[in-house]
Amino acid sequence: MKNRTSKGLPIAGDTPDHPDARTDLEGWAAYAKERIDGRPVIVSVSGGKDSLAVGLLLKSAGIPFTCVHMATGHEHPLTDDYVANYLPTVLGPVEILRSELGTFEDLARRWRMFPSGNRRFCTDKLKLAPLKKYLKTLDDEPVHTVGVRAGESRARAKLPEWEWAKRLDCDVWRPLLHWSEGDVIDLIKTSGAMPNPLYLKFGARRVGCWPCIFVGKADIRRVADNDPERIEYLAALEREVVQLASDHYRDVKGGTFESLGHTPPTFFENPRKAKSVAESVAWSRTTYGGKQLDMFQPNYGNEGCMRWGLCDSGGDE
Repeated sequence: MKNRTSKGLPIAGDTPDHPDARTDLEGWAAYAKERIDGRPVIVSVSGGKDSLAVGLLLKSAGIPFTCVHMATGHEHPLTDDYVANYLPTVLGPVEILRSELGTFEDLARRWRMFPSGNRRFCTDKLKLAPLKKYLKTLDDEPVHTVGVRAGESRARAKLPEWEWAKRLDCDVWRPLLHWSEGDVIDLIKTSGAMPNPLYLKFGARRVGCWPCIFVGKADIRRVADNDPERIEYLAALEREVVQLASDHYRDVKGGTFESLGHTPPTFFENPRKAKSVAESVAWSRTTYGGKQLDMFQPNYGNEGCMRWGLCDSGGDE
């Protein structure tokens, strides 16, 4: 891969001093093309709304790009189909990358644990490693482009729009950093593209992994209520990983979780620190405080379509 010197980087959190694509697409496109400087633009698409919006924005600005998708084996089948069959119709071909180590479930069994805040092997091994390998095959230094928005979290609010990524050996570009969720939805609707079906069918907030280990209370309930078979699978996987870890402690370390000062591996990492998938689901169906059963059933379908403004009113126009 041909190396170039990254251009000057803005300070994290600064308001961009270039044209805003939402109000001056032509000016923004000129700025972006100058900054890209002829390098190949690689867009990571997860199947979610933000990466779709990145592709649509670049397409409308006349900026050539290539889409890649890092498949972890932990996605919903609807997302797999959306990425493989729908996104190419609106963004162009999508290169699907997979880790040589296997899937999310393969690694959980092999290492007898699930990812955590301190051990995010799902990101490190299943996403970044295959992406880095792909980027190295390119003849020129790429610009890795992602749909990250500052409004998603405090950590992301501190990120710069452009940043040199030592791990990937290239610039990372976040063109939607200062966009709101409403801006993203408006762009997708205006373009005529359709969002991932999980947004509309289940009112999902995150559609990458199904589900992510870091999802909160509402999202655990959303998966449990809409996809109970997935919950049964996760519970079975969790029991299997716990047994593998227990056997390892007994046979290799000569003890148990308790005697060695450890706790059994759990799939979900939620604020309550529940001890199992089943307990996490039970907690997700309680009111604030986690003690009383919530008797009100959310209408996920309406939640999703209302958020996207795509509900069928049921009447004649």
